[in-house]
Amino acid sequence: MPLWLQLEEILRPYVFSTDRPPSSLLFPSFKTGREAMLTHARKSLDDVAGRAGYQPRELNLYVFRHTYCAARLQTLDGGALVSAFTVARELGYGGEAMVRRVYGRLGQVRHRTDVVEYRVEQHVAKLEARLTALRGA
Repeated sequence: MPLWLQLEEILRPYVFSTDRPPSSLLFPSFKTGREAMLTHARKSLDDVAGRAGYQPRELNLYVFRHTYCAARLQTLDGGALVSAFTVARELGYGGEAMVRRVYGRLGQVRHRTDVVEYRVEQHVAKLEARLTALRGA
């Protein structure tokens, strides 16, 4: 999967920070008191989502997969629409049938961009109450 520019902008300071404890893992879990792989992503996601005002299990890992797929299908590849086959391969599907069945309607979307990005500014109207609550926390 491509490392999109927005993700690189977010990760670069974290990865190369001198404030971060040395670790062999990019995102280690220290709940056991020592470095370990993150094994319960759902619980961590519920914790973070709860701070943003979501109910337990309201957000799940598939939401991120679907969001990426939808955003990626709206990108350009060499000036042309990215193919469903390319997106399916990035997501680990053997073929493009699932992408076409679930996301085929996105062919009608007029907004196109060269990169996948998620800017809060694009969604302020819908997220305003949650963002306000987070700022107050």
